[in-house]
Amino acid sequence: MTRKNELGKLILFIFLGLLIGGILGESLGLLFGEIGKAINGSYDNVVRSFFVADWPLSFNFGVGEKPVVLDLYMIKLSFGFGLKLNTVSILGMLVSLYIMKWSGER
Repeated sequence: MTRKNELGKLILFIFLGLLIGGILGESLGLLFGEIGKAINGSYDNVVRSFFVADWPLSFNFGVGEKPVVLDLYMIKLSFGFGLKLNTVSILGMLVSLYIMKWSGER
């Protein structure tokens, strides 16, 4: 396998691990929030916060939460980028890298 293919495979596995882990983390946060409400607690409990809290590495590019907008009268362009990491997305990335390590040609 060429070096370019290995880098592409690495980026793909990292992206998929973060994506699947992020979706799983948000789903678990929703589940534990509803469980917290069901047992006469609050929706924002400690367990839910563990799964959905942003890591310090999370950021948004733009002005505050809004993307940068370039309005040229007939065309309006928006520029922005956001990265939201939570605990399960980091775990998903690590699991995907482990799978990538052991899924190569032998």
